[in-house]
Amino acid sequence: MLNSNRLYSIAFKMFVLGFVLYGLYLSFFVPDFEIEGLPAISFFTTQSNILVAMALVYLITEPRHGRFRSFIRGSVMLYILITGLVFHVLLIPAYPELFADGVKFRYHLTHTIAPVGFILDWLLFERKGLMCCRDFKYWFVYPLLYWSGTVIAGRFSGVYPYFFMDINSIGLAFALFWLLFLLALFIPLGLLLIWLDNKIGS
Repeated sequence: MLNSNRLYSIAFKMFVLGFVLYGLYLSFFVPDFEIEGLPAISFFTTQSNILVAMALVYLITEPRHGRFRSFIRGSVMLYILITGLVFHVLLIPAYPELFADGVKFRYHLTHTIAPVGFILDWLLFERKGLMCCRDFKYWFVYPLLYWSGTVIAGRFSGVYPYFFMDINSIGLAFALFWLLFLLALFIPLGLLLIWLDNKIGS
């Protein structure tokens, strides 16, 4: 029989997973607005929420705590934090016309509840002290591939999901500046996650 802490852990993960899946359902099948030529999967938000959903399923079904689990937890936690911070710090101020009446619940699902829920699950139920600095460099492979692939695809289609990647409007040099600026923010954030994990777990 599962112990009570494991039961609480599974229940909480399923609770968060329900919100994440509902947010993804809305993104794919009930879009609030669309950028012509870009499906929902083109957005980092959508992809990072899919990764959160997959990670939660893995964490629910795999009770063993180890290096691979810590790699999945740390990397996905960083990606969903990037989603939440970019939305609240950059996109809301950049598009005031979209949020004149406040941020809709559907956006909070994928940009607020998903990151907060995933982080709370880590704080409450995950074994600490397993994240490793030597894994850190691999965490950024996916975001860099996303940026590169999106910029290249946008160069041909003329459509970009985010203003800070739109080299047709801001130029390649300024897009690279934005990339370096974001890396300068999120590299320390990733290192902070590893430090906290090891500090709490010590």
